[in-house]
Amino acid sequence: MKRSQVNDIMVQADDMIRNFGFTLPPFAYWSPETFKRNAAAARPIIEAQCGWDITDYGAGDFEALGLFLFTLRNGRLADLQ
Repeated sequence: MKRSQVNDIMVQADDMIRNFGFTLPPFAYWSPETFKRNAAAARPIIEAQCGWDITDYGAGDFEALGLFLFTLRNGRLADLQ
């Protein structure tokens, strides 16, 4: 998938999520460049595997087979122990 298609899917998904009254965290809107510039702040997000997952299962047809998921975490298990 091209990055432009991924970006379009993210915008549409965000609109749908907002229609349910939920707002994604600020890092949901970071570009790849912003993640690179904020490597220290991004590390816990990446380690917790939070963020967007967008796939068309390699079929090249997101409209028919695609799926998106935004993963959030309430905290780290290590912080609770």
